Amino acid sequence: MKFLAIPVLLELVSVALAQSTNKCISEFLGYPCCSSSNTPVYYKDDDGDWGIDSATGDWCGITKINDASCWSTKFGYPCCKKTCTAIEKDKDGSWAIEGSHWCGIPANCSGNQPSQPSQPSQPSQPANDFVEDHRKQCQIGNIQTSVNNSKLPDPFKTLSGKRVSTKAEWTCRREEIAATFEKIMFGEKPRNPDKVEGRKSGNKYTVTVTNKGNTASFDVTISNAGTAAKPKPAIIGLDQGFGMGGSLGASTNGLDVASITFNTNNLAPENNPRSGAFFKANPSSNAGTIMAWAWGVSRLIDALEKDSSVGIDVKHLAVTGCSRLGKAALAIGAFDERIALTIPQESGSGGASLWRVGAQVNRQKGKQFVQGLGSAATEGNWMISSFRNYDGRETTLPFDQHMLTGMVAPRALLIIDNAGQEWLGEVPSNYCGQATKEIFDALGATDKYTYTQEGGHMHCSLPNGQFDEVKDFVNKFLLGKDAKTGKIDYSKNTQPINFSKSEWIDWTTPRLA
Repeated sequence: MKFLAIPVLLELVSVALAQSTNKCISEFLGYPCCSSSNTPVYYKDDDGDWGIDSATGDWCGITKINDASCWSTKFGYPCCKKTCTAIEKDKDGSWAIEGSHWCGIPANCSGNQPSQPSQPSQPSQPANDFVEDHRKQCQIGNIQTSVNNSKLPDPFKTLSGKRVSTKAEWTCRREEIAATFEKIMFGEKPRNPDKVEGRKSGNKYTVTVTNKGNTASFDVTISNAGTAAKPKPAIIGLDQGFGMGGSLGASTNGLDVASITFNTNNLAPENNPRSGAFFKANPSSNAGTIMAWAWGVSRLIDALEKDSSVGIDVKHLAVTGCSRLGKAALAIGAFDERIALTIPQESGSGGASLWRVGAQVNRQKGKQFVQGLGSAATEGNWMISSFRNYDGRETTLPFDQHMLTGMVAPRALLIIDNAGQEWLGEVPSNYCGQATKEIFDALGATDKYTYTQEGGHMHCSLPNGQFDEVKDFVNKFLLGKDAKTGKIDYSKNTQPINFSKSEWIDWTTPRLA
């Protein structure tokens, strides 16, 4: 970012203050003042107090410039709260940068020696606690489409090159990662449709979406729901018309949760995607079927959030699916922050499995032992067509799948894998599971993540040995009961797994404040 000289900045601010004496610090960050003086404080950071404007529903600044306590406020700049090292001095005092704006250094600060200015980071964004995502609060910079990196890309390094250091900064870093996956792999997820409505008839629940003059509907099946007065948590089980509603089997028996069977074919059937509800509502979209299914689940949550009569506790939703639907379950949980618990099962390539490691295994085997990028990128219309261009060029991807699993953090994530299934990639899936832990550890959410890998059973047939993990996660994160969670377990694998962190990770894992 190119900065104006201090005198020019001061002149501009003086003009702004002359036009309005009731400016907020937030206006220098692109956010308006709150329209009401009684707006409650929802969030605090170095840039002051933040609220949600009752008129617009958007974030707004509460702290007025004249509320700050420093000589620089008369020029429209707050007092520095953390920095004592001056970047520049003038006749008025010493100046530094905090967040992404200038601040005045108090006279009682020590060490006011000029230093070379550095590019400031994107300011932390105030976070609402129950939204699909925070995309509109974050500025997404230039997305690289090609790198040269044989190791796993650093999930904590922003598009500007700065590494995040706080949990608040992770909010917008997560959106950068999401936007990168959208641009390169999945296609863009349409957001903010004009209207979403739901209607219940027996066990059938119909969601109708209107978007820019286009209307489409799809059905889900809801069973064992609660009431408006006593709603129940629910598990959204992805299905393709086989009546499975997920593949968790008897592991959820005895757990008092509702079940929502979501047939992805209603949104975008793999063999004819444009015949489904997603493309009827979004005819100009180029998204793959996985993103189409993710959009559908988000619209389902929109409808349930407004319709308490259905008896579903939307604050405690899980999503699960196996194989291709395991890939979808992971994407759904990654791209919608309202999902409390994500359970991808045996998701393989394109899910919780590393592209770089899978390519290495195939080179070592001299054949396509693990499903390669070229195969996954062309199967089921899961991804946008241009993604196949990375086949054989996996090291040029600016991401790998640990960053998709990491998008779920700090919400709960249980990854279930099947050892011994060559096509699914026992090694690249395991390595992804271990790399993902770095992100949950950084966010202080170690107990919200488990990776479990066990062999000796059929594909999408959950063995009894993995029942406990499912029960523990549902009890803890949907039902609010005590349970022991947070581990990496591959003790029942069919081959030795030797994950060398230094071979794949050349970045340090921060402890985000």
